[in-house]
Amino acid sequence: MSTRAVPAVAAALLGLALGACGASAQTASVGSVVAPLARPDCGPAAPEVLAHAAGEVATRIYGSELSSSETQSDQRQVEGYGPLLSAVASGNRGAIEAAVTSLVYSHTHIVRLRITTGSTVLADVGGPYILAPVSGRLRLNGRTIGHYVLSVQDDLGYVKLVSRFLGVPLAMRVGARQLPIEGLLTPGPASIPAHGPVTYGRVLYQAFSFNARSFPGGPLRISLLVPVPASLSASTCAEIKSAELAHAAQLISRRFTLAPASFPGYIRLVRTLTHGLLYVRSGSRQLAGSTRPGPSSLPDSGSVKYHGSTYQVSSFLAPSTAGQIRIYQLVRP
Repeated sequence: MSTRAVPAVAAALLGLALGACGASAQTASVGSVVAPLARPDCGPAAPEVLAHAAGEVATRIYGSELSSSETQSDQRQVEGYGPLLSAVASGNRGAIEAAVTSLVYSHTHIVRLRITTGSTVLADVGGPYILAPVSGRLRLNGRTIGHYVLSVQDDLGYVKLVSRFLGVPLAMRVGARQLPIEGLLTPGPASIPAHGPVTYGRVLYQAFSFNARSFPGGPLRISLLVPVPASLSASTCAEIKSAELAHAAQLISRRFTLAPASFPGYIRLVRTLTHGLLYVRSGSRQLAGSTRPGPSSLPDSGSVKYHGSTYQVSSFLAPSTAGQIRIYQLVRP
């Protein structure tokens, strides 16, 4: 089983397209703090709001394994690898196996690669518990000579990412069978709903489950079990969502050595996974941010109006090579 280091996966996540509100410099209007308004508590919806915020991050981590720029680069490498194309065209099984082994162990992100013609598997190299497969055709001189399935992430690597970026336990199951992966909740609840409350080990959780794919294409159910604080329902739904995404931003920050050179990469990664705007400040001075300039004034928590939209703000202090900084995250309610 591959145990690729988390930083390599984080690098793949950093390569995702970010859209118009990414970490690049943009012209922005001045933001203003919104006066607090009386809003109802989240009430019974609170656990689901909390779990959905965490679950969306976990879903985006999985999605990045399917469509990151590094994944696409690895696909192009496989599709253009001369020794593999020549070996498949000639039908030389030994040469095919050698070419596939070279690709898997050539310092790419590939953790498993399978080559087929029709229903015949010509080579299959890599770890046993792999997720997020992507597939394509092998072509030579304009003719399709075979097909491939590859993955850039194993189950263990995904579990490490979600655990470190969200801090919640996971279960991964094929049907009713729990996968034997280090870091999963073991043995886990007998039954986990797609969404809903689960009590396990006398702890109340809210489940968020989504369907994924195991290698080479079988069903896989990933479930997050998000602990539900007793006082959660007293907060507004917007506050719960904002606080959970800011908690993810804080955990992600601990995977970086925060410094002016690393601020843009950190901001891009958080933007990709939370869809929030991020600003790094030292006092009132903005050191980095999703937009330049950012809002002129930001509360440590609360609401701010920016670019004609209202955002919920959460923030936290963090150490950096530039001294102590405060990181603000803005998310739409």
